Amino acid sequence: MSDDHGHRVLAPATIRFCPLCGAPLAPEPVPPDQREQQVCSRCRFVFYLSPKVVGATLPEQDGAVLLTRRSINPGRGLWTFPGGFVDFGESAPAAAIRETREETGLEVELTGLHNVYSYPDAPVIVVYTARVVGGRLTTCEENDALEWVGPEAVPWDALAFQSTREALREWVAARGRTPGG
Repeated sequence: MSDDHGHRVLAPATIRFCPLCGAPLAPEPVPPDQREQQVCSRCRFVFYLSPKVVGATLPEQDGAVLLTRRSINPGRGLWTFPGGFVDFGESAPAAAIRETREETGLEVELTGLHNVYSYPDAPVIVVYTARVVGGRLTTCEENDALEWVGPEAVPWDALAFQSTREALREWVAARGRTPGG
């Protein structure tokens, strides 16, 4: 099963065996709210399937924000801002800074929490505003172009994800402009 962005979605029914003992899992109501979860038939382990978390930044410089054009799916050929999955043992802010460095070559300092975006069957996207404090702008394997765009130049018809569109609308509006797209 895939979501709208081409990500493979692990629906609870696709998880069939216990990661602890290998016995079959079966859907059962689980206290306290009796919501159905996958429960091990042998050791009673409850396999909670939770969304992943993405840390991302809106790097700002001279009134513009840095966008990256994706060279991979999902969203190949479309624009977004730097970001990626938070690794186990890593905080969302640390992941946002790391992903920005990996995807743009820039060192950033977070200046605030922009917003958090959450949709069914998708990761939770935590977006921070950031300012550039070093590095050299360079593409990576995940993108083929980087561009600083002002509020009037956001490529609304070529944005990769719903969270990209919503975050940039809010970013433009916060600058006293009417967002497009």
